[in-house]
Amino acid sequence: MDNSENIAELWKKMLSKLELELGVESVDLWIRPIKPLFIDNDSLKIEVPDSIIYEKVNTRYEGNIIKILEEITGKKINIKYSLSLEKVKPQFKQAPVIQQKIQPTNKNSFNPNFIFNSFVMGNSNRWAYSSAEAVAKTPGTLYNPFFIYSQPGLGKTHLLHAIANEMLNRNPHAKIVYTPSENFVNEYIEAIQTKNIEKFRNKYRKLDCLLLDDIQFLAGKDKSEEEFFYTFNPLFESKKQIVISSDRPPKELSLGQRLVSRFLSGVVADIRYPELETRIAILRQKNESFAFQIPDDVTTFIGENVKKSIRELEGALLTVGNYCANMNIQPSIDIVKRLIKDHKIAGDQDDDDAVITVDAIKKVVAEKYNLNLKDFKSQRKLEGIAFPRQVAMYLTCQLTDMSLPSIGLAFNKDHSTVIYARKKIEKELHKDTFFNALLNQLIKRIKTVDKDL
Repeated sequence: MDNSENIAELWKKMLSKLELELGVESVDLWIRPIKPLFIDNDSLKIEVPDSIIYEKVNTRYEGNIIKILEEITGKKINIKYSLSLEKVKPQFKQAPVIQQKIQPTNKNSFNPNFIFNSFVMGNSNRWAYSSAEAVAKTPGTLYNPFFIYSQPGLGKTHLLHAIANEMLNRNPHAKIVYTPSENFVNEYIEAIQTKNIEKFRNKYRKLDCLLLDDIQFLAGKDKSEEEFFYTFNPLFESKKQIVISSDRPPKELSLGQRLVSRFLSGVVADIRYPELETRIAILRQKNESFAFQIPDDVTTFIGENVKKSIRELEGALLTVGNYCANMNIQPSIDIVKRLIKDHKIAGDQDDDDAVITVDAIKKVVAEKYNLNLKDFKSQRKLEGIAFPRQVAMYLTCQLTDMSLPSIGLAFNKDHSTVIYARKKIEKELHKDTFFNALLNQLIKRIKTVDKDL
């Protein structure tokens, strides 16, 4: 086991097992960049590329790695770290000129950059992404209508254009229209004024796919809502694909019940705020596409501090990349702290920077499910206690930096029970959109409660 071939094989086996515990995204982000060097007297020497990865692995993942290595080797293992001595040279290509793209509103005017391959998928958007792919491959079937909702800036429009682009790749003659709801209303008003209402209806009712963005704009516009309802029906009955986006779930829209019920008859998917791993993956992709050469520790720092919107992530990266290119300096965390402060304020940093405790999570979950706090540590396995406890364990995994053994201790369980709870809740999230919304409400309440504890 002292030669590099055996060490590489051992490390490969460990990574495979670790993915089952932590998930592929976490392993790819934090563990895979590590290089195993050698084993000497049951000490494994590893090389980490930067201090950010060292700190995360040393404080959060070391126990998982050691446990798996000991299972594989049957020996006690301890880990010794070394920091890579390779330095990133300040090499910059000419900073790109970013032009604002006007959202297309007519056939075939879809953003060519908004495709499935350029969309970074993570736990926060996996269901929406998978559903959108299915819509593009088999339009007008099981995923019809397809309703997608999220806060602004999280990728709804990207997915709508990706659906259109993929459908056209598969069928270049398909009649597809993407339009924001505001444009739909304005076109309808103009059609009435110019007495071209039949032309307007023929445009929208003879499509293969209609993608309507930000449908919440129809609220309060009764005639436009009615017109869309009578557009929806013939498309749906002809098995033509309908895709709708919104900033809120269907039941929270101020629209007529008959329209809302039609949205709920299809597939509903939400996009939540991206978790850290997804934010960093997005930044790394954008870093490459913009031809910046910003080190991983700097992109990681941006991802840890800009949390609310993909647009803000991109804006922060552009600010850092252009500043350092124009000033001909190497990006550093000290520089970035100053440059991204506006993005942090726009991202509501006060809420996100607060340290969340397991006590706050227990308190909010207990209130929601009418439990006593002592129930979280009880040995009873009644569904009315076990499921809320699993919810609390999952939220603790997501919202705190506690290790799995520490979380288990807080609930009088072992770390394997925490892993089981996390996986079970993740499955529920993929199956049930309204459970997603419930968890988002709990998280908002936890952040509020935590300030008062």
